[in-house]
Amino acid sequence: MDVSQPPTPSVPPDEPEATEPVPDLLDLPPDALYSARLPMAMAYAAVMHSPQKRKDDLGTPYITHPMAVASLVWHYGLGVPAYESEIEDLVIAALLHDVPEDAGGDNRLREIGAMFGPRVAAVVYSATDSLATDPDQKEPWRPRKEQHIARVQRLAAPTDSGAPTDAGACLVIAADKMHNLSGTAAAVAVSGDTYLERFSGGVTGTRWYYRTMFEALRPALPDPMIADFSVRLATLGA
Repeated sequence: MDVSQPPTPSVPPDEPEATEPVPDLLDLPPDALYSARLPMAMAYAAVMHSPQKRKDDLGTPYITHPMAVASLVWHYGLGVPAYESEIEDLVIAALLHDVPEDAGGDNRLREIGAMFGPRVAAVVYSATDSLATDPDQKEPWRPRKEQHIARVQRLAAPTDSGAPTDAGACLVIAADKMHNLSGTAAAVAVSGDTYLERFSGGVTGTRWYYRTMFEALRPALPDPMIADFSVRLATLGA
């Protein structure tokens, strides 16, 4: 046998032996850990963000951000009693949290409510600081951020029972800020403060925003998330 030549496949790669039916990607097995709503949300977010990029120097597709935020929500929320009954809604909201702000405003928020339910839409709204139909027509940066921080303070405020007003929404918002903060801190470590000049808040405003948002969220966050958020703030010098 001539071992110098690879064996010839019995069937060329472009000619399958049998035609298999295309699987129904929304037909999850009985032991699935989540419902078909999750892959639907992933596809919806991927379509809505398909033309958008992150603000890094690589042109990273924007969809990587909501995917990372959803992973953080699962990481910090799974197994925690405060989130147990709605963890799937929170993960879906994390995937969709930037869709209204970046891809259509209030109409998209209504669409999300129709597709994924009122709780998902409510959390997405809580994580959104602008519902302008055109992202270029947002309100000025500083007052918009101040208004959102004030809303987050109300969400994190304790109720009569001592629990946060909306712990789930605060988890999603914190995961969003943590992922952005991680990337920003890493870039500043390499490029210095000039990297912050590409953001609307500039050097001083960006640090103010992350620090103040963290303080607003802190009463509602689990201890491991508080610790990790604090480390990232220190890395940024905020």
